[in-house]
Amino acid sequence: MIYRNSVGDYGTDYLLTHPGRGDVSGTGLTWHELVRLADSPSSTAEGVEDTAARLLLLLPLLTDSDVSESVPARLSTALTSVGAPQETAFSTAKHLLAHLTRRSRHDPAWASPLSGS
Repeated sequence: MIYRNSVGDYGTDYLLTHPGRGDVSGTGLTWHELVRLADSPSSTAEGVEDTAARLLLLLPLLTDSDVSESVPARLSTALTSVGAPQETAFSTAKHLLAHLTRRSRHDPAWASPLSGS
């Protein structure tokens, strides 16, 4: 992950490399690949070892549009373990997943001035 904070050029870049080859991949990760990476930190390598933090750091690389029903719960648990409010963690997880998988997300409890409510 590369964090850019130059004037006029800020953002985050994600570069995937393959062990042993070093080449950069332009594709993202499936949910299973993301979980495998998050759940297996190397004790000899530098970096974040907490599995919840690793999951959240890797989450923007998710390109899998077909995730199982258990994914929001796993993501919600990761969010609360790093300090997100438990009351909003599940809805936040669903919103993040909807954005990452390019699905529309509508919560019927949200009021809209356009719908008269």
